[in-house]
Amino acid sequence: MSRLKNYKFELNEVQVRKIRTVFNIYADSSGVAKPGDILEGMREAGVDEKNPMVYDLISQINSSEFRNGIKFEQLIEEIEKKLGDRNSEEAIDRIFQYYVENPNKQSITYEDIKRLASEVGEEMGDDQAKRIISKIASNGKDLTFDEFYSVMTKKVQL
Repeated sequence: MSRLKNYKFELNEVQVRKIRTVFNIYADSSGVAKPGDILEGMREAGVDEKNPMVYDLISQINSSEFRNGIKFEQLIEEIEKKLGDRNSEEAIDRIFQYYVENPNKQSITYEDIKRLASEVGEEMGDDQAKRIISKIASNGKDLTFDEFYSVMTKKVQL
């Protein structure tokens, strides 16, 4: 598997419909909504704007190109672009590197999972971290990039 292959992400009909519902609340008669209003709608819907992906998306639509407003189709395009970036092998490789403490290592161990959990304020014991690795690593001991990529891009039903 090429670690730099791009992944094209597209929202499904249900996701587009939910976004349109929020967008329509804030759109003016010309079909344009202001980025600040979209952010407020996202907050009201329970989306955490501190999430790095959401923060990047809001920063992007707050750019000079969309400062005076954004059309629904543009918003969908920006969301798909951002989610697509997140699901590219390059982006997933960057996430993989957060887990791997030693840049010369090519796998994630239970120690890496424990360390990262601790860094984000979560308590995790050895047994719990080992269970996570044993469930998803083919050898039960360490998770390769290909296995990590597979887990990260697995389709889930919303």
